[in-house]
Amino acid sequence: MCLPSLRTLVALLLGSAALSAQPAPRPIGVVVSIDASGKRITLKTDAGPELAVELLESTRFLRVAPGSQDLSSAARIALADLAAGDRILARGRPGNAPGSFSADVIVVMSQADLARKHEADRADWERRGIGGVITSIDQAARELTIRAGDAKAFRPVVLRLPANARLRRYSADSIRFSDARPCSLGDLKPGDQVKARGTPGEGGASFAVEELVSGTFRDFAAVITAIDSEHNVLQVQDLSTKAKVEARLLPETLVRRLSPAAVQALAARISGGPNPEPSAAHGLQSLIEASPAFRLAELKSGDALVISATLADDPAKLTAITVLAGVEPLLKPSSRGARSADIGSWNLDLNMGLGN
Repeated sequence: MCLPSLRTLVALLLGSAALSAQPAPRPIGVVVSIDASGKRITLKTDAGPELAVELLESTRFLRVAPGSQDLSSAARIALADLAAGDRILARGRPGNAPGSFSADVIVVMSQADLARKHEADRADWERRGIGGVITSIDQAARELTIRAGDAKAFRPVVLRLPANARLRRYSADSIRFSDARPCSLGDLKPGDQVKARGTPGEGGASFAVEELVSGTFRDFAAVITAIDSEHNVLQVQDLSTKAKVEARLLPETLVRRLSPAAVQALAARISGGPNPEPSAAHGLQSLIEASPAFRLAELKSGDALVISATLADDPAKLTAITVLAGVEPLLKPSSRGARSADIGSWNLDLNMGLGN
């Protein structure tokens, strides 16, 4: 569900500067506030820091639709048409004051247009997508075999990747889908989780891939042993392996207390039972995202969580993609009263909505 970014327009905006050793600056980010009288926009850049974008009398504003690959359909707009939350790319030069930028051209993708595109893409991934864990790879035939389905009813599906299939991969230090980088078939390996969009073959045993994202993830049930709210770190014990794990939460980590509908849907995914919310519009990921958020300060030692995380070199230190509370109904007691930690090898659509 890769939403296009303004980066696709950078080369067009650079012009001849792209040939120089020092290309023109081009900050990209989200509008925080607009001071129309002061002719200034406060921009939260994708690089992290905020930037004061100073507007000139000659500054041009161009609005493009998400998905645009050039400026041929760009519409001239005015400063009054911008709003907080819009994504912009600015071309110009550093301002006179530190942390400022003087803009000649500002290219805009409106927040409303991006939201509509995001929802349309998500619906398409839910409607034409398949996910699972790679079990084998045939490099010569450009085919992957994945274990698809829920924890109790896995089935093998062969993913066929034509030469023009778009492949992207998560890095170990970022959980943002927009940070996933192009990769090759050789970068994939058995055990990776994948999500593919395309067309299923007759009978569902094969799948023609148009786009695929992959990553090395770990999904597990855990109990909190300590909380560091100041540094957004949870110390937990894996209920399956009994190992101690440090889970680091980033600002974009999805932190949710599951609603009853999400608990039912996730339980169905794990157990292999019927999903109580079968329509694409109410997919599991949508139900999870719609559940209420919470702060780490609301948790306490002994609380149960389900965590989805990226894997790094140290298996005891993870970066959390998703942290779910309210999961006790999913961890059914065994006959001896202990929690069951078997949540299967499922994924949450690889957190595909993040960072777009």
